[in-house]
Amino acid sequence: MIYNSSWAPDEPPDVLYAEKTWLQGALLSNIVYGVELALFIMCFKLLVRQMNRTNRRRHLILLVFISVLFILGTIFVYSLSEFTQLAFIEQRNFPGGPSAYENDMFWIPVDELGVAVWVIGNWLMDLLLVWRCIVIFSALPGVPIWAVVVLPSILFCASFSLGVLFLVKTSHSSPYGSPKFTIIYFATTLALNVMVTVFIATRLLYYQRRARTVFGGMHLPHYSNLASILVESAALYSIFSILFVVPLALNNPLGSVFLQALGQVQTVSSLLIIYRVARGRSFPGDESVQLSTTQRSAPEIRLGHMPSVRSSIFDMGNGVKGDTHKEALPNGGVMVTHEVISDESRSVV
Repeated sequence: MIYNSSWAPDEPPDVLYAEKTWLQGALLSNIVYGVELALFIMCFKLLVRQMNRTNRRRHLILLVFISVLFILGTIFVYSLSEFTQLAFIEQRNFPGGPSAYENDMFWIPVDELGVAVWVIGNWLMDLLLVWRCIVIFSALPGVPIWAVVVLPSILFCASFSLGVLFLVKTSHSSPYGSPKFTIIYFATTLALNVMVTVFIATRLLYYQRRARTVFGGMHLPHYSNLASILVESAALYSIFSILFVVPLALNNPLGSVFLQALGQVQTVSSLLIIYRVARGRSFPGDESVQLSTTQRSAPEIRLGHMPSVRSSIFDMGNGVKGDTHKEALPNGGVMVTHEVISDESRSVV
């Protein structure tokens, strides 16, 4: 079909721009929901497959957690879809158009349902981040855990209280009706996420440096790259929060795009963390303690100056005989094992 400018609605450009942002935000939210669905299935399968007697309780808790997150995300998508349908189809002749309907009728039950599940999901994600912060810093010697989590805990309590007030206010108005309070609430939850993001990223970067010192650049752990740092710290949600709060403070309708996607983005961020935990690729406490207390004593390892334990081996099938040596570093932190096979044609070190 050929586009004809005469078919365009007789509305001011700013009104059309506002309507575009509301509609594009709903579409973006549904796209992110597809990612959320895929991650939920992957996490659920991994947690069930790897469940055993030793980790049964932990995996059951994680299964309940991701199930609640997914249910909340699904309810949010339903609420958003129904509200968008009302604004753009069923109530399209509302004075001011669909964008005015979305602003003025934000309080109706079908949309308030989405706001409620979004706030609950936000609380759950904040709790998850505080928990990850505790796990990652609990293995750091010399640093009391309360010194790390006291500020995030205070911000979480403030975010929880403001979230309750946000639900009360949006039950009879729009977030845009009280922009100052909305900015305060989102700034508080954003401050919590940014603070935890900085804490976790700093800790993982420190761990990366320690791993590079001990193992060298060729054997860095899988949780020391940039992608894992961004996942562990839920930086994706922090970025989307900034993209919403800044346009809101500037009274720019562009914030509507990111507002509608925030609910799904926070669920995706949480599921990415759980997925790393389920795969066993999350930040491990034991290795953190070992790396934090291990120092490399010399730029090269001199095997001749180390105590060794020698055991003779003999392969009856191949007639290969050799020696296995286990050398311990002077600081006791690293064990080097090498094997020399006394075969005429090959040697393994």
